[in-house]
Amino acid sequence: VSRHDTDIIRHAGPTDIVRIIINSYGGDLFTAIQFLRVLTESEATVIVSVECACMSAATMIFLAADQFEVSEHSMFMFHNYSGGVVGKGGEMLDQLQHERVWSEKLLRDIYMDFLTEDEIKLMLNNKDLWMDGDEVIKRLEAKKAKMEAEKAAEEADNIEEAEPEIIVKKAPVKKKVQETQEKG
Repeated sequence: VSRHDTDIIRHAGPTDIVRIIINSYGGDLFTAIQFLRVLTESEATVIVSVECACMSAATMIFLAADQFEVSEHSMFMFHNYSGGVVGKGGEMLDQLQHERVWSEKLLRDIYMDFLTEDEIKLMLNNKDLWMDGDEVIKRLEAKKAKMEAEKAAEEADNIEEAEPEIIVKKAPVKKKVQETQEKG
């Protein structure tokens, strides 16, 4: 991803659509993290379309979308990050200990509400998780339903807080209507 591309996405407006086509075995984790930031800073609607392979870092970009498209027979793979260490023994141990905590937070933040807690634990312990497009679509639909239910519950909470005020304002009107009917 070029700086020019990231600038265009960052500065896209709320009426713009950014379409990202993925057919990738993955890529550099830090580039993916940078791209996640670019997507969150954009006001555009982000549509990610998978056209076969969506693996490793590409899954992170995929899950950052507002809308999803998944071609038939697509393949997804989620796994712990890959890396390496260089340095003196103590430095390497410090880096590994830091990266374990850092990567657990990163992977939980990205994959929660899509992968189960057990799947995240398996992934953190270096198990690759494979899915086809149908499984991914089912999970996205479940995630959407959960988000809609949470939004409805939040709206219901706001309505419940406002109801006493509305009832107080409407009660005298109802009483006057009843009194008018009794007199007539």
